[in-house]
Amino acid sequence: MPGAAMAAFHSPALLAALVLVLAACAKAPAEPDAPASAAPAPQVAPLAWDAPGTWAKVDVPSGGSEKARYRVEGAADAEVHVFFFGTGSKGDPAQVFKGWFAQFDGDVGSVASHEKIKAGALDVETVEVRGTYKIALAPTPRGRKEAPVSMVKKDYRLAGAVVRTADRGNWFFQMVGPDDVVQAARPAFRRMLESAR
Repeated sequence: MPGAAMAAFHSPALLAALVLVLAACAKAPAEPDAPASAAPAPQVAPLAWDAPGTWAKVDVPSGGSEKARYRVEGAADAEVHVFFFGTGSKGDPAQVFKGWFAQFDGDVGSVASHEKIKAGALDVETVEVRGTYKIALAPTPRGRKEAPVSMVKKDYRLAGAVVRTADRGNWFFQMVGPDDVVQAARPAFRRMLESAR
C-alpha cells in the first residue's frame, strides 16, 4: 500500500494540481477596484478688489508675481502694483516690506509708518515711507545690494499694504510715485484695500 500511495503522489496530474493550488496561495490578495475618479480639488479663487474707476489698468505679463497694475489718475509717474508671491516664505510681509524700503536711500524702514485696518474679515497692514527713490535700470549683480545704474527720484512716497488671507496667502499692494500725487491718491488706495475680498 505504501508503494501505491507513493505512485499516486508522483502522478503528473496530481503534481499539476498541487502546483496550481500552491500558486494560488502564494498570489497576493486581489487589489480592490480603484474608486471612480474623484473630482479635482476645487481651485481657490484669487483675491478680488475694486480699483478706482479713474485709474487706468495696465497689462502685466501672465504667470508672474505681479497680478495687476494701475496708473494713478493724472500722474504718469505714479502706479499701483498688486503682487502675490505664493504661500511660502516669499510671501513674508517683513521681507517684502524690507525689499520695498531698500529702494529708497537711507534707512527709511526705521521711520516707516504702520497701521492695521480691516477689509471685511481680512486683516490688512499698511506701511508708508517717503524719501529718495531709486529705480534700477539694470539687473543687480549677484552679491551686490544695488543695481549698477539707477534713476533717482527725489521726494517720492510709497504706500504699501499686505492683505492677509487664511486660504489664499498674503497679497501685496504698492503705490509709489511723487509725494504729492501719492498723498492725494491715498484715500482711493485705502478704499481699494478695504474692498479686498
